[in-house]
Amino acid sequence: MSPAPLLPTADQVRSLPSHFDQAVAPDAIDENGHMNISVYFREGSWAAWLRLGELGMGEDYIPARGLSFFTVEHSIRYLGELRLGEPYAVHTGIAGRTSKAVHAVSFVLDRTHDRVACVMEVIYVHVSMETRRACDIPDDIASALDTEIAAHPWVAEAANRLSLRR
Repeated sequence: MSPAPLLPTADQVRSLPSHFDQAVAPDAIDENGHMNISVYFREGSWAAWLRLGELGMGEDYIPARGLSFFTVEHSIRYLGELRLGEPYAVHTGIAGRTSKAVHAVSFVLDRTHDRVACVMEVIYVHVSMETRRACDIPDDIASALDTEIAAHPWVAEAANRLSLRR
């Protein structure tokens, strides 16, 4: 049997950049009275995408360089429910990278109970928009990713559902 996944502390998660810092809205509630899975997915995936933008892949990256990242795999673990009106934030880190791929992780932090409510892992492949094929991540983006990975090494330990092919 595999060991239980390492969960980061709320303080560790708060050390990562935050997006979607808000309360659970009425339209986010499902039939079970808690936040719907579609909201976790939407905000977790957007937070990871926004983090890539902060690390150099901003709004002009695709048109200016003709390059992008495509999502090729994701995994979501639900660890606690969020109910109507409860505050939460989505924090994103980078678990690792290869020359052509990135492993990002979004943590939904339940601010009421000060715990991780959800972990969403995403594997992105860097692609040429012309050929639609994988290509190397440019040096400036790779360097920014490496700095982020080194700043938060615990993210890789918490991200154990997906892995990069080396």
